[in-house]
Amino acid sequence: MADSTTAEDAKISRIGFILGEVLFLAAAQVWGGPPWTLVGVVTFVLLAFSRPQVGVLAAVAPSLIWLGLAQATGNRELFFPYAMHLAAVVLCALASRGAAWGLLGGSGVAAAFLSVRVAQQATPRVLAVECAVAAAILVAATFAWSRAPRRAGMDAAIIVGSALLAYAGLAL
Repeated sequence: MADSTTAEDAKISRIGFILGEVLFLAAAQVWGGPPWTLVGVVTFVLLAFSRPQVGVLAAVAPSLIWLGLAQATGNRELFFPYAMHLAAVVLCALASRGAAWGLLGGSGVAAAFLSVRVAQQATPRVLAVECAVAAAILVAATFAWSRAPRRAGMDAAIIVGSALLAYAGLAL
């Protein structure tokens, strides 16, 4: 009986994750458009290499605050903290397999962001700064994840810190 309950719970968790993923991507598409959606899709594809569960959505969902702020203020630059928030979520989710996996996964999201920025014809100087800031944030987040005790809230602190560092990096 316990095995069937556990299997049922896992199935419900996967269904909940998929529903949450669809709602997230729909919101990104409606209010942010293809660039925001693409970064979200890459995030969810990479999260598939972790244990996709409803709890991961609690880490992903707050990134939509950056989308809301971008819409409210007209500041398109808030796409960068949104992307780095998602990169940090992937980093934390995959780092349990090893720090290199976390860094690689977070870099995949950052690469999707930078690809969008190339398609948007960002200047080489802007791309260089965004790339350098993204790399520094990912290295710092990887270091923090590997050194921090595994306590509740630690991943959240790394994720929020990464997004706020990206926001601060907009001043460069």
